[in-house]
Amino acid sequence: MHKTNKRFWRCFDELPDLIQELARKNFDLLKIDSTHPSLHFKKVGNFWSARIGLNYRALAVKDGEDYIWVWIGTHDEYEQILKREG
Repeated sequence: MHKTNKRFWRCFDELPDLIQELARKNFDLLKIDSTHPSLHFKKVGNFWSARIGLNYRALAVKDGEDYIWVWIGTHDEYEQILKREG
């Protein structure tokens, strides 16, 4: 199951409207088919990552069988987070 936390929604609210719409569509697709090639859903370090268009990503942590989506933002910010988390 896919869930979100408050931090995710704070990040989401700061995104441009078109990216918010694309994120909603991609999360709907993720719930149906997490292997869909457009999502690039994969494990990256301690996170799970999903693509939101070319320039945005979302990050989740796995909790048992659940994925808790904790962040969404630009690809540049994504790269910085991954570097920090090492």
